[in-house]
Amino acid sequence: MGKDSSVDPVAQTSRWMAAARARESERPYRLFDDPLAAALSGPEGFSWLERMEPPVPRFGGPALYVVVRTRFFDDFLLYASWGAGMRQVVILAAGMDARAFRLDWPPGTRLYELDRPEVLAAKDEILASTTARPACERHTVGVDLEHPSWAEALLDAGYEDRESSVWLVEGLLFYMTRDAIQMLLSAAGTLVVPRSLLGLDLVNRDFLNSPTTRPLLAAFAWSGASGRFGVNSPETLLGEYGWNAEVTQAGEWAANYGRWPYQVALRGIPNVPRIFFVRAWRSGG
Repeated sequence: MGKDSSVDPVAQTSRWMAAARARESERPYRLFDDPLAAALSGPEGFSWLERMEPPVPRFGGPALYVVVRTRFFDDFLLYASWGAGMRQVVILAAGMDARAFRLDWPPGTRLYELDRPEVLAAKDEILASTTARPACERHTVGVDLEHPSWAEALLDAGYEDRESSVWLVEGLLFYMTRDAIQMLLSAAGTLVVPRSLLGLDLVNRDFLNSPTTRPLLAAFAWSGASGRFGVNSPETLLGEYGWNAEVTQAGEWAANYGRWPYQVALRGIPNVPRIFFVRAWRSGG
């Protein structure tokens, strides 16, 4: 099946991510269960995933890191909610994410999904054909995350900027320009109070120009969503916007789950492509 030119290519990547989650959910020893993933993927999601399957040394195919990343941030969000007491959850570029339905949220949790209006409309149309009901108070906010007006739209949807919150930016920054990321982080910074938490994933600059990752990058380019941003020090980047960051590489013990078969190079070794999973907390207070 070909690409749908009427939908933003980055938004379309959420289809094959859902396909990867659907495959994982079929495994007997799965890292998570996403019963809505197959429907949210659709045939096009599985078709895209098959095209992107050839393994890349040290990283495997896209399904591997999507699955590990999903579990990593599932754990992060559940800790933030049950352990740190956050009752506001914000997912930027939510795409076909079904965490509002599949995670065990504490009573009183308000979850805000932000993405392009057409993406959320397509998602809700699929969800309407199922019997699924959210396990929290779910709000959808149709916005362009490359325009700072999304922050006002989130407030209009009921988000309370005087309460602590946990944010997730998963599978997005890789596709954005540095200017757009700076605008996004600046806008988010106006909406959070001390103790708030942030999870996101990044790659380093070597990832974008390494022969090792060329097959994977070519697959992204085929999808129309080429990688554009990498940073070698997520700690420094987030520190500029008031966040203290803890960085884990994909495949390290905290992001392995017995699935990552490749050796992970220490951060100090130069010229190595890397995938970063970041957990951060807001400075001050």
